[in-house]
Formats: sequence, structure tokens, C-alpha cells
Amino acid sequence: MRKKSILFTILILVLSLLAACNSSDNETKVDAEGNSDVRTIKVATGHTSKPLSWVDEAGEVTGYEPEVIKELDKVIDEYEFELVAVEDSAGETGLATGKYDMLAGGMGFTEERAKQYLVPSESNGRALIKIYVAEDSGIEGIEDLVGKNISPLSPAGATFATVKGWEDENPEYKLKYDLADVGIPMADRLKEIANGKYDALFYPSSYGQIKIIEDKKLAVRATDPIKIIPTFFMIHKSTENEKLRDAIDKGLKELAESGKLSELSVEFYDEDVFQYD
Repeated sequence: MRKKSILFTILILVLSLLAACNSSDNETKVDAEGNSDVRTIKVATGHTSKPLSWVDEAGEVTGYEPEVIKELDKVIDEYEFELVAVEDSAGETGLATGKYDMLAGGMGFTEERAKQYLVPSESNGRALIKIYVAEDSGIEGIEDLVGKNISPLSPAGATFATVKGWEDENPEYKLKYDLADVGIPMADRLKEIANGKYDALFYPSSYGQIKIIEDKKLAVRATDPIKIIPTFFMIHKSTENEKLRDAIDKGLKELAESGKLSELSVEFYDEDVFQYD
């Protein structure tokens, strides 16, 4: 009888240890009040926009903004984040309908977006509009491009808006360029500067230009930014998501103050985009 009692006691201890290990292995985030009901946030992000966001050979979503999301996941207790790689248009549509809770797409602030989405007050990065020119061109700014052959500008997006805004403010300078949706790789566009087809290329610096120039040994350089545009995560507009927006603000502020955002910027863009602030 005593042996049975001892065996029963041992069995209870073993089961208790297994339960404790299982609880540890499956531990979920908890908030300050001990609530384990953590909400999962679906974040849409691009799948081919390297180094901003892409899917690597292992099928993992990575890039500057996805890695920022992963860091937010570490510092925000009440949410966990699920990255979903999608086409750009599908991301915006899904955010508007509520299919996705957040969108990471290197997006700048506009009044239209502020009406449609919840926009955190803390930015996640910087879009730097630069001019890519031949090393020996002597070009340092937009005013040096009068009479020069400028690579075509896309009529949509921040780059054209930046150039057009500068022209409106400086009507004494007349620039010549075509508008076209140029769907060629960044490496080829930089080669067109190196071989003299064009004198200048306006473009955001977040498309791996520094690495392309170094790897292909192109005689091309970038000017200082002609425009610095803070970028933001967009959040589906709902009362419930107002708390999410506040949590994102708090998390981004913590990552900025710790230097983590700058660290990720150097890792993916080969420069600290926050240095120009």
C-alpha cells in the first residue's frame, strides 16, 4: 500500500513538472495586468521592395520595415504582429477594408491618408529623395540641372511631387524631363547615369543604391537629400485600433531612443537615414 502511495506521489510530481514545462514552452505575452489575451495584428507589407521589404529565399519576410515590426513585437506586450507579404495595391485595399490591421509600405503622411487611416505620431523611418549623378559631374543640387538630361520621372509618388514643388518655388530655373512609368531595375537606371545616357536621376535612396554602386563599381554618387520625408505605418481606422496606434507610438519612441532604428537603417540601407534630422 505504501509503495502505491509513493508511486502515486511521484506520478503527481512528474505530471506537475510536465505541465510547468508545457506552460513555459507555450508562454504567451502578457500585459501589465497579467492578461494573456494578446491580440494578433496582421501587418501587410511588400514582397519585392528590397531592401524596404521582401521575401527571402527561405520564405521569410524581411527588410527594414519588417524588422522594425519584429522589434516592436519585442517591446509591446499587448499585441503580437503577423507579417503578410502582399502586392502594394492589395495592401492598401486590405487595410481600407479591415482585412489587415496595419500597412508597412514606406508611406509618407498626407491629409488624405490621415482621413482614411489612423497614423501614429511617431515615424518609423525616412524617405530621402536624392539626385544620382556621375562622380565627376559637378552637380550638387537641383539648380545645377538646368540644361541637363534628366532621367524620366514617374508622375505618381513623392519624387515627382518634390521636383514639381521645387520648380513652383523656383520658377527662374527651367528643368527638362519626361514623365513616364519606368519599370526597369534600379541597377540599370544607375548604369544609365554612369554611361552618360542621363545626367541625373531623382529617386528615394531606399532601393539599395549604395550597395549597387559599390558592387558594380559604378562611377556614380548621390547628392545630399533634396527632401527628407518621414515615413509612417498606416493603421486601419477603428475605435479599437486607437489603442494600437498609441502602443505603436510608444514602441517606436523606445526603439528610436535606444538607437535600434538607426541600427536597422544602417543594416538595410547602408546609411543612417536619421542623421539628416
